[in-house]
Amino acid sequence: MNWKKEDNNSYMGTVTESQTNLQTLLSESKEALIEAQNYLSKDGKRYELHDWITIAEYCKRFNIPNTQTVSNWIKRGIISKDNTVVIEEYNNIRLIKAIPYHD
Repeated sequence: MNWKKEDNNSYMGTVTESQTNLQTLLSESKEALIEAQNYLSKDGKRYELHDWITIAEYCKRFNIPNTQTVSNWIKRGIISKDNTVVIEEYNNIRLIKAIPYHD
C-alpha cells in the first residue's frame, strides 16, 4: 500500500481529534459522577446531601444530648414535615434538614 504524506497528516489529525473528544467525554463523565454523589433523588425531588442529615448526625452537629429529643421535635411539629424525609430504600432512615430548630 502506498501511503502519502497527506494521508498520514489526515490520520494524525483524526487521532488527535478523537483523543481530545475522549478527554472531554471523560472529564464530563467524572463531573457527573461527582455531582451524583452529592445528592439523593426521591419522588422527583432532589436532596443535597450536605443539607440533609440523620437524626444522630444532627445531634452531634448541634450538641443535642440525645436523639429522642429530636424525634420528639418532629412529632410535635417543631421540625416541620417539609424539613424531614424518610428514605424507604435505606431501611426507612429519616433525614432532616441541617438547620437549627431550637435554642
